[in-house]
Amino acid sequence: MNPPPLSRASLLSLSLISLLVVAPHFAHLDLRITLAFMAALLLRLATLYRPQLRFGRWLLLAVTLSGAALIFTVYPLLIGLQAKVALLSLMLGLKLMECRQRRDLYVVVFLGYFTLITHFLFEQGMLLVVYVWVLVIGLSGLLIEASRSHSLSGWPLRSLWYATRMTLQALPVMLLLFFLFPRISGPLWNLGVDNSTGQTGLTDNISLGSISKLIRSRAVAFRVDFDREMPPTQLRYWRGPVLWQTDGRRWTRAQLGRTGPVTYRSDAPPIRYQVTLEPSSNDWLYALDLPETLPSEATLLPDFQIVAKDIRNRRHRYTATSRLRYHTGPLDDWQRRLGLQLPDSVTPRMQALATTWRRETDSDRQLVERALQYFRREPFYYTLNPPQLESNPVDQFLFESRRGFCEHYATSFTLLMRLAGIPARVVTGYQGGERNPLGNYLIVRQSDAHAWSEVWLEQNGWTRIDPTAAVAPERIERTFEFDLAENAGLGIPLVFSHGGSDLLGRLTKQFRLGVDAANASWHRWILGYSKEQQQRLMQWLGFGSLSAFKLALTMVLSIAALIPALMLLLHLRGRVRPDPVQGDYLRFCRRLARKGLERQPHEGPRDFARRVIRQRPDLQRSVSAIVQLYIALRYGAAPDPQQRQRLHRLVRNFRA
Repeated sequence: MNPPPLSRASLLSLSLISLLVVAPHFAHLDLRITLAFMAALLLRLATLYRPQLRFGRWLLLAVTLSGAALIFTVYPLLIGLQAKVALLSLMLGLKLMECRQRRDLYVVVFLGYFTLITHFLFEQGMLLVVYVWVLVIGLSGLLIEASRSHSLSGWPLRSLWYATRMTLQALPVMLLLFFLFPRISGPLWNLGVDNSTGQTGLTDNISLGSISKLIRSRAVAFRVDFDREMPPTQLRYWRGPVLWQTDGRRWTRAQLGRTGPVTYRSDAPPIRYQVTLEPSSNDWLYALDLPETLPSEATLLPDFQIVAKDIRNRRHRYTATSRLRYHTGPLDDWQRRLGLQLPDSVTPRMQALATTWRRETDSDRQLVERALQYFRREPFYYTLNPPQLESNPVDQFLFESRRGFCEHYATSFTLLMRLAGIPARVVTGYQGGERNPLGNYLIVRQSDAHAWSEVWLEQNGWTRIDPTAAVAPERIERTFEFDLAENAGLGIPLVFSHGGSDLLGRLTKQFRLGVDAANASWHRWILGYSKEQQQRLMQWLGFGSLSAFKLALTMVLSIAALIPALMLLLHLRGRVRPDPVQGDYLRFCRRLARKGLERQPHEGPRDFARRVIRQRPDLQRSVSAIVQLYIALRYGAAPDPQQRQRLHRLVRNFRA
């Protein structure tokens, strides 16, 4: 006997949930794979209403072979995470297309479970966890309904409720596994499954326009928790790549000859903080200018850039200490040569401008100030959309367009300093950041990307000079929100605002900060739950430092003790409790039983009362009153609360 086919409602629900299961992967898959999956899904829906459109066995085989050919066309070697997820998603779509019986539904549901797991290889956000949990309940509800011997009316709600209860019952075991399972060194999800999934931020080179493109992104670059009060905005320079070499258009890093410990002098108090760096394809860390103590996996280069091992394409949390005032000491010959390197694109008017400054000033410090005055007094403008610069961008920017972003000012200023004989270099990183009062931490976004210059002065060593502050000081002095779409492409000066002053703007900002605070806590305590945090938790609970074997043993014993306790709790919760009227009558019967008048299982209330009165005539009045009132409340119309209380008093005062 052939099993009955699945109902249309079951297939519709299965198709919808399958679409929701695969949908987040559309952002990672090739468009052809997405279209193939959608075609299989639409064909499945069409056959529900037009059965004549169903594919036969040989046609299904041809479609399957076509799907395999598509996979190997898009991903020839099946290498990489996207290739494997594409294969799994297309398999789910093809199996859904031929789904007709209960056995096919089981296969699709378990493929759906497996596909849901793969989402965490790309992202581990809190909202994704909620999304996956809802879909797990949906798939489990389908599985429960398919396991019934017959369908029930209103099955979706009932089966979904059962599935929700099952997941909630598994929650205590899940928490024990999460907190007690022995951890590797590092956070839970830092497994490095695929190097192509990292996000892009600053690169190790800049050209005119590169940072102004990055600043349009509101994505988070990193978050910072300070041990004490945050420094003011104008001192929050987050140091990244240091650029030395240029061909006139592009600046890049250089190989520095000196190795060994890097030190500097400072009388400023140290500032300690923890940075949670979002995934990127870079191998450097960010720290306040200048870093002093670093995490164990990091190295401080001679130009005070921090590089680290094994941090690419994963979220990384580290602790650092910085000092905001410093003297870097003498300049070696290698850095002097790099700091004075000039491109072939230097023009006579660029050289004449630097020569004039040198002639009009008595020291390097005065020359630097003379250059900053030049940017303040001349009609320079700060804009995200500067005009296109062709053959010699620095010369055109200084003497013609005079409209640019921070990389325009930093690179042109650095080049002018070198022309004047002052060693100089470009530093890129981030400046400022937004304080989130809900978590008292700093959010540094890609829109805070910045470039500035460093010049070497005899009195201070390497000294930070930010020519952008000379043109647009509001960019440095505080964090501003501005409309990136306003005046786009027009090349006019950028207009800053203090954020939304209306109620809707303030509420939107508060909501955004609240979501970010929740995400920050999620990343810090859940995704960042590492071996070190696990050991601290065990010590806080009084277990001391536990080895991996002891942790595993504790986990097994805890689960072994928890499961019977949960089963007993569920059993007790499932017991039917008598109503108050029945409870009072049973208490009345127990009092009589202690005097040798035990009610027999076959005796009703009246028969039991007659037998009690025959044996104890002295109890006739009280027994008759209790039994008659009990029968009226138990088997009559809706019970009167006052009569219920009267029965309770009679039973309480009854003495045999």
